[in-house]
Amino acid sequence: MDERGEFLSTLPAGRGQRRLAVAVVLVSLGAFLVLVPFARTPLTPVWAFIPIYQSALALNDLITAVLLFGQFGILRARPLLVLAAGYLFTALMAVGHMTTFPGLFSPGGLLGAGPQTTAWLYMFWHGGFPFFVIAYARLGGRPAMDERRRSRTPIVLGVVSAFALAAGFTLLGTAGHDVLPAIMDGHHYTAAMLTVVSTVWGLSLLALAALWRRRPPSVLDVWLMVVMCAWLLDIALAAVLNAGRFDLGFYAGRIYGLLAASFVLVVLLLENGLLYARLAGAHAAERQERLRAQRAEEALERHNRELEQVVAERTQRLLQSEKVATMGSLLAGVAHELNNPLAVLLGHAQLLTARSGDAAVAARAEKIGAAAERCVRIVRNFLSLARQRAPERGAVSLNLVIREALEMLAYELRSDDVDVRLDLADRLPLLWADGHQLHQVVVNLVTNAHHAMRRQTAPRRISVATRIDDDRRRVRLVIADTGPGIPPEIRDRVFDPFFTTKPAGEGTGLGLSLCRGIVEEHGGTITTDGVPGGGAAFTIELPALEPAQGTPRDPSADALPPVGSRRILVVDDEPEIAAILRDVLSDAGHRVDVATSGAAALERLSHGRYDLVLSDTKMPSLDGIGLYRELQRRFPELHGRMVFLTGDVLDREKQAFFESTGAPVLAKPFDLAEVRRLVHRMLTDASQPPAG
Repeated sequence: MDERGEFLSTLPAGRGQRRLAVAVVLVSLGAFLVLVPFARTPLTPVWAFIPIYQSALALNDLITAVLLFGQFGILRARPLLVLAAGYLFTALMAVGHMTTFPGLFSPGGLLGAGPQTTAWLYMFWHGGFPFFVIAYARLGGRPAMDERRRSRTPIVLGVVSAFALAAGFTLLGTAGHDVLPAIMDGHHYTAAMLTVVSTVWGLSLLALAALWRRRPPSVLDVWLMVVMCAWLLDIALAAVLNAGRFDLGFYAGRIYGLLAASFVLVVLLLENGLLYARLAGAHAAERQERLRAQRAEEALERHNRELEQVVAERTQRLLQSEKVATMGSLLAGVAHELNNPLAVLLGHAQLLTARSGDAAVAARAEKIGAAAERCVRIVRNFLSLARQRAPERGAVSLNLVIREALEMLAYELRSDDVDVRLDLADRLPLLWADGHQLHQVVVNLVTNAHHAMRRQTAPRRISVATRIDDDRRRVRLVIADTGPGIPPEIRDRVFDPFFTTKPAGEGTGLGLSLCRGIVEEHGGTITTDGVPGGGAAFTIELPALEPAQGTPRDPSADALPPVGSRRILVVDDEPEIAAILRDVLSDAGHRVDVATSGAAALERLSHGRYDLVLSDTKMPSLDGIGLYRELQRRFPELHGRMVFLTGDVLDREKQAFFESTGAPVLAKPFDLAEVRRLVHRMLTDASQPPAG
């Protein structure tokens, strides 16, 4: 949710807000109509009324200005800056008007005031504020200021402008008193007053019209219209329909002025209270989400330690191996052992990201998911090295792959004071490639460059550049470093398996071999050369995707039409995986039961009807294949309604079985979106009605 939509200036006015504003205006107008016949009724002068009223007015407007300046500091919206300056201007003019009022502090007023000064300051005051409101309305469609710019300078300029304008009008009303037309005769109005006050009243009417034209109106717009209505009634009673000072219209008009100054202040204070309540609730929810994220991080660290231990053991065995075929079988064993815990990690991270309402917690969950996906990529690249996994090809942006790889390595590079310089070509064509494999290539090459510079002093610099050869439709990637370089006599051997120039225990000699295998599988080439001044450079060339192939697919095609609530049975002896599948399918509106073995699944099937069965293949006593055969024999209505889950993607007998049945297979670790799509397709294709 966009937090900017929570402020009065951005929140659209609802029907309730509009009705309340109309009610306030109607009540004010009704009171006005009652007072109009008595506006010229003389009353006893109450001198204390003037300082009390003016002080309250100035304080209200000053607080309103501070709140609006604060909102501008958050939203950087120019209209708020103008309006805040306008309220500060009215506060300053109220103070000037009070100090020059004749007979209040001195017979003729302070600041060298004359008999016309106070009346003219009233006109400048009530004629000046509508200009700020009109500017606020006209600036409503402009874009916000750049958030990277500091807000202090515009606020200072707004404050200085308001002071300067108020000081200028005060100076005009005092020092320039003699050049202004006479609009007061003692406490009564002259004939010129009608022309002047009608002009001021018309400016307020223009400001009201400018606010009315804003579509759609925000909550702040609506209450500013209420302010301008009260402002019009203030001027009408206090300067148009009354006879002079200290009559009923004089007092009543100023009461309308105080109300006009209070409306926006009240709604701003109410908004602050509501925002504080939301903040307190969000803080409590964040604490809960943080605890969940912490538990997920602890699980990730625990599984990462297990991963590191397993990988270390398998790596040691690989170092002792003499043939790539033997290495492939060992890596396949690693993949099988890690797929279940990785499925748990990835599933929990995706669920936490989808369910968290807190942006910070969701970001942390995404980082957990990214780390888990990194482990998945490691496993998949092991299988690619062993030539036992087909690449997952698609349209890939090489520049994006590079940025993601460097982001993953940023901490290690920064810790060793390595300067990374990017020179990525604009409008680089897409590649038809396996993004995970290209990511691993970039990570391996940058890591090799980093390690090569560890034993040298500055400068340590890695340069990464991409270019396009339009004539040959090839994309070129160059990764260069300022390390010791590669001697010419061994450059032809660096891509051989198990060849390494690193000290014992610091490398397997498989990284560059893996890179060459991946690049060549993509129809590309990889070469290495020296860099003038020292260092090594690796150059990769890959075929660019033809424009017709790279046309992006409409994302709306991924939308899943509803299929209704169905009954689904999940069978897996890993409780965590079963729980994740239950949660994601329940979120999709289905009724999900869980069985931890094939026998338990048959027991549930014998007591109830299901629309779909998702089953692991490797379980004690009765495995997934055995469960499938029992379903064919005992529950023929479930034919074509079973999905297999497997973490063993290399078992040839299982692959042959899957191909013979045509049943869908989800390889662990799976993406939850992939699960939802497959289940939706299976339920959509099914012909029989939903199970009760």
